[in-house]
Amino acid sequence: MNYVYDIILNFQKHFYDFYDWNTDDEITHIRKIPLFHITNKDFKILKTSICKFGSEFYEKLYNRTEKFKKINVAFLNYVFLVSNGKEALAIKLNKDGVCTHKSSLLLDEEEEIADIAEDLKISDLNYKIIKKMTPSFQTRTEKEILANITNKLSYLYNHKEDDKLKFLYLECFEKNEDDINKIFNTLTMEIKNNSKNVSKIIDFFKIISQK
Repeated sequence: MNYVYDIILNFQKHFYDFYDWNTDDEITHIRKIPLFHITNKDFKILKTSICKFGSEFYEKLYNRTEKFKKINVAFLNYVFLVSNGKEALAIKLNKDGVCTHKSSLLLDEEEEIADIAEDLKISDLNYKIIKKMTPSFQTRTEKEILANITNKLSYLYNHKEDDKLKFLYLECFEKNEDDINKIFNTLTMEIKNNSKNVSKIIDFFKIISQK
């Protein structure tokens, strides 16, 4: 098994490029981690999908990765790197071999790992796709803002604050609507699609939060 040493990772449930890391994220300083060279096709799938790996593969990863602690090191189960020789990605699996977290890498470390991977034999990883993720061109901050206002909209709906929902619908579409279910579903889709009305919805919640 081939290893990479002394790198920084930021495991999240969704993949974020390193420039989308937040200052309050839990950063993991890796001492040692296995590296596998894979095809461009496999790399794209693993980056954009939730996959489950065969037990013969992931059981070999048990305690193979180490992270630095204040005075010693600790083992991480089922954690590894993949690279197509151009990009690199860290993957964390659960005890059933399902990918639960991913991490991008710092740019200089990714370039170094990609160079190392190019000299390795391509590995045929045994996995199957559980769920394909829809590609998103939104930044992490944009996603968090949309998730926040979706939660606030759900709060109004669940707490029967119909007048506020009707007013918000009027602000967005310049027409009245009495069907609360239609209002909620329409506004939810506006947020999901990041339409031009999102800025109006954000401003609305800013205003009512100040009252």
